[in-house]
Amino acid sequence: MRLSFFFSEALESLRRNWVMTIASVLTVLVTMAILGVVLVTDKNLHEGTTSLTNRVEIEVFIKGAPPQQSSIDALRTKIQSMPQVKSFTYISQQQALIDFKKTLGPNSAEIINNLESNPLPASYKIYVKNPNEVDQVAQQFFNDPNVDNDPGTTNGVSYAKQTVRNLLGTVNLVEKAMWVVTVLFALAAVLLTSTTVRLSIFARRREVEIMQLVGATNWFIRWPFVLEGFITGLVGSFIAALAVWGANILVYNWIHQSKLDFLRPIKYPLIAQPGVWPLGLIPTLVLVGAVLGALGSALALRRYLRV
Repeated sequence: MRLSFFFSEALESLRRNWVMTIASVLTVLVTMAILGVVLVTDKNLHEGTTSLTNRVEIEVFIKGAPPQQSSIDALRTKIQSMPQVKSFTYISQQQALIDFKKTLGPNSAEIINNLESNPLPASYKIYVKNPNEVDQVAQQFFNDPNVDNDPGTTNGVSYAKQTVRNLLGTVNLVEKAMWVVTVLFALAAVLLTSTTVRLSIFARRREVEIMQLVGATNWFIRWPFVLEGFITGLVGSFIAALAVWGANILVYNWIHQSKLDFLRPIKYPLIAQPGVWPLGLIPTLVLVGAVLGALGSALALRRYLRV
C-alpha cells in the first residue's frame, strides 16, 4: 500500500512538471546513449586494434644471396629465444620470388623473365605478442652481422614503425576523450534531475510542511522524490539502450557489406554477455541511468528539503 502511494505521488509530480520531466529524460537519454556508444566503440576499437596490430610484422632480411646456412640458423635461434615473439616464418629466396610474382599479378612473367638471377633476399617474418614491443624486438636486429643492413643503416629490418605508434596513440586518445565526454554528460544528467526535483519540492513545500507537522517520517517524505529521479533515469536509459543497440546493428551490417571484415566488428549484446562486466546494454545503461536519476534527487533533497 505504502509503495503504491510513493509511486503514485512520484508519477503525479512528474506529470505536473512535465516540461522539466521531458528535459531530464532527454538529458539522461543523451548521457546514457553516449555511455552506450563508448562501451560499444571501446570494445570494437579493442577488437579492431588487436586485429590490425596482429597483422604488423617485422621482416628481417638475411645477408647473402644465397644466404649462408649458418646465418639462417643463427637468426632462427635468436628469434626463438625472444619471449616477445608470438610466431615467425622463414621466407626463402624462391618463396620471396613467388610472393613477388603474386604481387605483380598477370604482368609478372615479362618482368621476371628479364632477371638474370633472383635479386630478392631470404628473410624472417616475425609477429610479436604485444604491438607495443615491436620497436624493442626490431632493434635487436639493427646491428646483427647476419642481417642485410647497408653500412650505417638499419634497412635490413623492415616494419611499420610509425604506423604502429600512430595507431596505438590515436586509439588511446579516442578512448580517453570518449570517457571524459561521458563523465561530463553524467554530471549534467545529475544536475538537471536535481533541478527537476527541486521544482517539485518547491511546488509541494506546503504539503511537505503539513506532513512534517502530522508526524510523517523523513523517509516517508523523501521516497516519492527519490522515485521521481529513479523513474526519470530508468525511462531515459532504457530508450538509450535500444537506440545504441540498433545503431550498433546498422554499423555492423554496413561494415560487413563494405568488405571491411578485417576490422572484426562485433555486436554488443542487448541483454547479457556471460561472465563479462559490463553486462548487456539494457542492464548496464538502465542500472547506471536509474542510479544517476536517484542521485540527482538525493542531492536536491539534501540541499532543499529541510527535514
